[in-house]
Amino acid sequence: MSAYYDFYETPSPGQKKENKKILHARIYPKRTYTKEEFIEHASKYQHLPKNVLGASLGVLIDDLCDLLADGNIVELGELGFLSTSLKCLRKTDDNQQKIRAESVVFQNVHLRISSTFRKRIIHKMTLERVHSPSRKAAAITSSIEEHKAALAVFLKANICITRREYVQITKLTPYAAMNELNNLIQQGILRRRGSGRSAVYVAGEKYNEEIKK
Repeated sequence: MSAYYDFYETPSPGQKKENKKILHARIYPKRTYTKEEFIEHASKYQHLPKNVLGASLGVLIDDLCDLLADGNIVELGELGFLSTSLKCLRKTDDNQQKIRAESVVFQNVHLRISSTFRKRIIHKMTLERVHSPSRKAAAITSSIEEHKAALAVFLKANICITRREYVQITKLTPYAAMNELNNLIQQGILRRRGSGRSAVYVAGEKYNEEIKK
């Protein structure tokens, strides 16, 4: 399992065009989990009933809202602390005549992550660079037929191929390689075995027909 990231240009108004662009790394999210999908995922891996998790989550959210609205800070175990912040709608100083309760309003909820939770993420996270489709990637000069030819050579010497190996033989980005592998699966040329980092790809029903022509 890897977290994908890419480099993006950091906006710098004072930077001259001839200067090198300053880049920053940013996570490229694989997907967004809905509440229902998160509960489904948690129940599967924690072996707890979905209805129990769903009801517990709803109760926790309601209680958190009440406690935060009452001006409290709430600790969420190893996750960290939740607190609220305020903002003033008009400039205010120590002059009592200028201070009005109506000018102070709720601004946001803040989560201060604990060092323990940070360390757990660092321990589990592995990073893999991809080219985000929102960025212009380098042009791909090789064709799908060339990729199939390289695949045939590889599978002749090996029983299966991983995504990383497919990236190496085709020179595609990990994102493009994943899309191409999925297309080959849909065409019946390849079959996926396993999931995540342990996933491998073997010849499908139409492999001989499409690859070994």
